[in-house]
This record gives sequence, C-alpha cells and structure tokens, in this order.
Amino acid sequence: MRKDLDKIMENKGADALLLFSESYRNPNMYYLTGFLAPDPFIFLKKINSPATIVVNSMEFSRARKESIVKDVRSYADYNYTEIIKATKDPKIGGLKFLATVLKHEMCKNNIICVPPNFPSIATDVLRNEGLKIQPMFDVIEKARETKELEEIEEIVKVQRINEKVLTEVIDLIANCEIGPNKILVHKKNGKKKPLTVGELKILIGHRFLDAWCSIEEDVIVACGPSSADPHFHGDAKDRIKAGQLVVLDIYPRSIRGRYWADMTRTIVRGKAENDVKKMFEVVLEAKNSCVDALHEGALGSEMYSLCCNIIEKAGFSTTRGGKKIEKGFTHSLGHGVGLEIHENPTMSEFYDKPLCEHSVVSVEPGLYDPKVGGVRIEDIVEVTKEGCKNLTDMPVILEL
Repeated sequence: MRKDLDKIMENKGADALLLFSESYRNPNMYYLTGFLAPDPFIFLKKINSPATIVVNSMEFSRARKESIVKDVRSYADYNYTEIIKATKDPKIGGLKFLATVLKHEMCKNNIICVPPNFPSIATDVLRNEGLKIQPMFDVIEKARETKELEEIEEIVKVQRINEKVLTEVIDLIANCEIGPNKILVHKKNGKKKPLTVGELKILIGHRFLDAWCSIEEDVIVACGPSSADPHFHGDAKDRIKAGQLVVLDIYPRSIRGRYWADMTRTIVRGKAENDVKKMFEVVLEAKNSCVDALHEGALGSEMYSLCCNIIEKAGFSTTRGGKKIEKGFTHSLGHGVGLEIHENPTMSEFYDKPLCEHSVVSVEPGLYDPKVGGVRIEDIVEVTKEGCKNLTDMPVILEL
C-alpha cells in the first residue's frame, strides 16, 4: 500500500477512502491499485488497514494477478446480480450495490472521504443510504507527490525515449538544406520537400509508438512569432525556416507504465539574432540557477520568485504580482510530473508549500516576444534533501 496514505487520511479526519472509477483515465485509481481496467470498480481503504478492491467477475482473475492490492473481491461476493435485478434502473442499481458494499465493510458513523471528482449522483445515493460521504481535496494527490523508486525509474525510462526522439528531430532540422525564403528543405522518398510542423509531429508520433509511448493529444512544435504563445501547438502547415525560433515541447507517456516525461528545447537553424541570443541566455541562466537552488523544503513560490528575480534583473518583465504584460515571462516556473503531465507540486507565485523529497518537477522558465517568438528550456528533476537530481540528459543548444 502507498506508504503515506494513512497519515494523510488521519490528518484529514477520514476513517476510510473510497474510489469508484475505471483506471485508464483516472490516475488516482491506477496509483492506488496498479490495475488497469476500462470499467469502474471499487477501491476501499479503512485507515490503518489494508485496502480492498471489488471488481466485476470478468476482471476478477486478472486483478488478482496484476493489482498491488492483495485483497481482491468479486461483485458476486456481494450479491451484485440480485441487487441490480431488484432496481428498476440498472445504473441506480449499480450505485445501490456500491452502498451495499460500504454498509457491509464500514460502521454507520464512519466518515468516508472521496476525491472531489467523485460523481455527485453517487454521493447523493450513498448519503440517502445513510452513509457519511465527505469530499476531500489532496488526499491521494498528496501521497502521489512523493515518488517511490520504481516510479522515478518509469519516468526516467520515458525521458530517455523522449531525448532520443527529440535528438532525431533536431538532427533532421540541422541537416536540412536552406532553400528560397529561408525555408528548410529535406529529402523524402527521393524528392526535396519543405520541412513542415506537421511532418515533424508525424515523425515524433511514430517514434513514440514504436517505443510503446503515446503523446495523447498533441505536442508543441511552434515556430516563428507564433511560438510566443506558450501553449500554441503549431500549425501542421507551417514551414520551418532558417533564422527562426522553433520551440519543441515534447511530453510522452508510457502506454504500459502510465508515467509521463516532459522536456522543452528551443533551437534556431543557422544564425540567431542578437535579441534572441539574449533571451536564450537569460532563460538558460534562470533554468540552471533554479535547478541549483532546488532542495527539499524549498517553497514553490520561493523558486518562482528566484526565477523572476533573474529575469527582471536582465531587463525583462514578468507577471509577478499580477502584472499584465505584452512580452516577458508569462507562466509558472514548473509543475509536478508523474501519472499526470501536470500535477502537484507546482512552482508558482501561489504555491507556498514546501517541496517534498523525491518529488519530480519540471523547471521551465521562458521568455516570449510576439514580434520574435518564444524561448523555453525545460528539464525534469527529482527533489532531494541536499538539492535535486536532474533526470534530463540532453544538451541545451540554440544554433544548429
């Protein structure tokens, strides 16, 4: 069982923790069970007791083999069929079945905590059945902040794939010819073609699938002035040009292991303008200084302030204090990486909590100018007692 969960539940005043969900899209359910299932099942943990999962008959045998929860039970153990048949609406019957399981396992006065995204209709049914259901924030999420060794190993495994793929992309850009209007040209099927954002994304997607990773929705391949929008993913038809900023923000997830990696590099094919070089140097200094300063107990807000101090000292604006700016540093310094690409802890102006040992966070300062484009450099690191361990092993270069 995940080691800090009992302590967190005790601090929250909860007698038990309940989840009722599938685990493909619910990272909390997968974290607690290690069992991937497309259909909802029950997770129940009473404080200071081992957890239990209750799955449908089809999944029972597989759950016993694969789940990290040792107490695996079947819906049939709680008369599932009879309860469903006795209810006019099978969906309501499913919720009454959930109430039956809880009544069998819990005392009437126990406080059962559920995550904030627990279905409201399920909460209504359970309360109508006399159960004390209390939504609570940051119970499982707090436990997930501290990564165990095998979790960090999974993240590093995906990060190494990420580095290999991004290296291939950068090499492709570096080896292109520079054609008319500075458009990069490469050979494809024996013919010379302009290099586009779409072709780079296709290459990235294929390479990740070959390595049993997915990119879920999209990755960021943004070039020129449009890269000044930090979350602009890039237009597939855009042609890559020499002398132009290209932001490559790549975040794959392991299909089997479920953990994410995250990395950003910004490059220019050929010679970069002096203003771009200055932006790059300041962002790199901010990234390196923040990595050097990170350690267990540092506040996320302190790390963000350190980054802003460096950027502002160099003459650029930040949004610190709620300022509205046209160009400069417009986002937080970083975020947790694990079973979600964005999870706690964060390093922002508002996160005044200490970072925990073995948290994995991104460090990604950036500068953006709508007339020029964006520069962002991102590594992921593991927070340690004395500092942090950089989990990213890829050079940072501007000009190719």
